[in-house]
Order: sequence, then structure tokens, then C-alpha cells
Amino acid sequence: MPAEAPIKIMLSSTVYGNQHNIESLYAILTGYGYKVLCSHKGTIYNIPGKSPEESCLAAVEECDFFLGIIFPYYGSGITHKEFERAVALNKPRGFLAHAHIPFLRTLLKQFMYDGNGDRTSFKLDKKTTVLDSLNVIDMYNLAVGDGKPLDKRIWAQEFTKYEVDGADFVRTQFEDVERFSNDLKALKNGK
Repeated sequence: MPAEAPIKIMLSSTVYGNQHNIESLYAILTGYGYKVLCSHKGTIYNIPGKSPEESCLAAVEECDFFLGIIFPYYGSGITHKEFERAVALNKPRGFLAHAHIPFLRTLLKQFMYDGNGDRTSFKLDKKTTVLDSLNVIDMYNLAVGDGKPLDKRIWAQEFTKYEVDGADFVRTQFEDVERFSNDLKALKNGK
């Protein structure tokens, strides 16, 4: 009987300034035996003749589990599109979010949304060291299922420093590969 193929986890995040966090997370997940699809590490198949964005979106479709990391820097927008694709496909998914994001989301909500909860035209005049684009907050809202009933929302574990308060979450979720595999199978089978 052939061994089961390793679970494919898509690691999606902006890269600039966060390379060490991504590399640490990649090493942990591959160490547990997962196949990690990560553009920064070169483990996403570059489809001949297609753009990096198209290859990354194809990887979202290919993965068994989507793990998004929300840093305070937006990047090129490909990560946001990966999040949108994962949500549209209803991929099993989880998220880590830098603690600045939910804090700023609460602080800026009064400017970003009108009384009906619709997005206003409010924008940041300048990039800052704590947030370079409100699109990051939009990504967070998409990730957690903002506006959906509580039983339809997704967990986003906050962290300030990945090594200090993000790594424990990753270890808890992914260390027991058999348990994680069984949970994914149960989810797929509607149990």
C-alpha cells in the first residue's frame, strides 16, 4: 500500500521585511512532514507562460490547507488575491495576524465604514511604519469573515513577534500531523 502524499499547505504572506518569519515557519512545517507551497522559498510551480500571480493562484487551488499571515505591509496585492481565492474556494484555512492589524482595525473603523457598515473612501495619506495600506485591514476582515455569523468566522491568531507568540500557535495546529490530517478529512467529508 503506497504511503499517503504529504498534506500541501500554502503559506501565503507579503514577503518584504518578513523573510526570517516566513523561513522559520517554512522550516517548522516541512520539518513536520508537510509539503509547503511558498513563493518566497521557490516551492510554487511557476507555470510556463503564466504570470507569478497566476502561478500563485493555481497554488491556492492545489493546496489542502491555506495558511495566511497578515503583516502590516501590503506588498504587490498578490497575497490579497490569494486570500480572496482561498475564501472563494472555501479552502480549509487559518491565519496569523500581526497584533497591529486588529488594533488598527478597531481604531480606524469609525473612518473606514459608514453607519451601514459599508466601506467609505477613507485612505491613508502616507504609509507608516505600523501600517502601509488599509488594504491590510481589508485582508484581515476577509480572512476572519467579518460580518458573517460567529459560527461562520475563521480564527486569526494574533502575534507581535512570531518567535515569541506565533510559533506556539503553529506548533499546536500542525505538530500532530495525524490529528491534522484526520480533521481535514472529516471537514472534507462534512463531519
